[in-house]
Amino acid sequence: MRAVRLNMHNALVEIVRATAEVITVNLGPDDALAINNALNEVCNGVHLDDWDFQTRMGVERDQARSVLRAISDSIDAMREQRLAEGKQW
Repeated sequence: MRAVRLNMHNALVEIVRATAEVITVNLGPDDALAINNALNEVCNGVHLDDWDFQTRMGVERDQARSVLRAISDSIDAMREQRLAEGKQW
């Protein structure tokens, strides 16, 4: 599969590779924040019973929270690196 790059406004999404087991994606800061904020809202903001969460999201809440933690940690690392390089966050 060829890399697909979507560049809209400040968004930068690049689908690097998609296989039967994994999708490799590069995200710009705005895209990472959008995913982080959406996951945070659904995991911690709006109230969904566990059965409703699974039905609506397609994964258990704990799995979504694991993804949220990974994205959040990655955003923190990205923020630190950008600031160290003198780039805006």
